[in-house]
Amino acid sequence: MERRFEYVIKIDGKEVWKGLNPEKAFDELSMKYPRKKIAIAWRTKEKVLVCLWI
Repeated sequence: MERRFEYVIKIDGKEVWKGLNPEKAFDELSMKYPRKKIAIAWRTKEKVLVCLWI
């Protein structure tokens, strides 16, 4: 089955993770980098739809 979208996690603008289940990865990364800016985005083949900086 072809993926229609994926989640992307960026830290300080650098893509560090992508996949379909960002909750676990976000928790681990936010604990590992507590003072960094973390962004979560939903990406389709064409473009990034939504990005949230935390």
